[in-house]
Amino acid sequence: MHTRIFTLHTQRSSCRRRLRQSLLLVLLLGAMGYGVTPAVADMTPVPLPIFTTDPNEGNTYGALLAIVDEQEGTLRSLLVPQATWNSVLGFRAAVYYERLLAPDEDYTFFAAQSTKNQANYEVTYSNRALVQRRYFFDGRLGYANDRTARFFGLGAGSRKQDETNYTLRSIGGAVTLGWWVTPTLRLSLTERIRFAYIERGAVTSLPLLRDKFKGVPGEKGSFVWAHRFALTYDSRNAYETPTRGYFGEIFTEVAAHALGSHAAFVRYGLEGRLLWPLFHDRLVTVIRGLVERIEGEELPFFERSTLGGDDTLRGFGDDRFRDTGRILLNAEERMRLFALTLRGVHTAIELALFAEAGRVFHTFATLSTRQVQTVVGAGIRIVAASQIVAKIDVGLGREGTAIFAGLHYPF
Repeated sequence: MHTRIFTLHTQRSSCRRRLRQSLLLVLLLGAMGYGVTPAVADMTPVPLPIFTTDPNEGNTYGALLAIVDEQEGTLRSLLVPQATWNSVLGFRAAVYYERLLAPDEDYTFFAAQSTKNQANYEVTYSNRALVQRRYFFDGRLGYANDRTARFFGLGAGSRKQDETNYTLRSIGGAVTLGWWVTPTLRLSLTERIRFAYIERGAVTSLPLLRDKFKGVPGEKGSFVWAHRFALTYDSRNAYETPTRGYFGEIFTEVAAHALGSHAAFVRYGLEGRLLWPLFHDRLVTVIRGLVERIEGEELPFFERSTLGGDDTLRGFGDDRFRDTGRILLNAEERMRLFALTLRGVHTAIELALFAEAGRVFHTFATLSTRQVQTVVGAGIRIVAASQIVAKIDVGLGREGTAIFAGLHYPF
């Protein structure tokens, strides 16, 4: 879909993370032709049941109706209302909408609310071709009340038996403005604001974070206003579904009391990615390396570097390890098994094998090969119209197996 690449520095949109279980089913079954007869030209409704298992939330049951609007094999919009039930979070109603205005312009809206006050609302807008492709813009605004968040302590040696629960309530957003220096080189400035509040969680079988870890910075929340500068080189051939090229980024992020932030720190690092195709893109080897460090006094725990989750170490839950630095290496082989055209949409089925290793650390002087976490695993990917990726990844780590579903490649 995208011939010019743009990547926001923050985590992937929580819209896609929150809807990953339902939309994955939409693409898995919808791509295989299980939609009902379209009521409107170019629109395909897909009713589906929902059953998921999440390490933090447990089992979820429900149903959804996905309405896919496509024209000549190109996705124009996606609307997904859903209703679910979970023993921890109660009944939940949610709706997701994505609209592609142009090949380089889109917006999304997501709203979800449960009877036990698990909530998530987010709006995003992205335009990567402003003023004849000289500039780009990306913005998001959101509110989240996550009542199943986890904290195990700080450092590479944090223990599974020290698991605690808390509610992380966040209000904020980010705006990125950038300049295309060349077609593959860009400069960007991101302004990020976050109000965070820590409260008692919904998992009563686990202790509250501040009852077990007294005095952890940020245990009651904080306000963060951060300013991020990045120099990025990107020669990949697509935004959502790249198969070849290079990506490299050097970044620094600053938050200062003098500029209004309650938390003061400097975050810096670099990231590199390589995509190497073989046999006409049937095999794509992908390698990603990342080094990051954050410095400052009284750093809130929720702003520290983390490992664990669907885009770092896939054998562990989200943010399993935290400290003031992290180093990560991922390697993945993506193998196209077959491709077919369904309802005019070209769809490819992929098998992925991956291995990854990473470690959080306190200072570079304390960084060693001890307590390095390793993960191996495999996944299934469905790539529809070279625009949307649906995935299921199963990773095996030291603490067991983790399963992640989503609407994006991990990197």
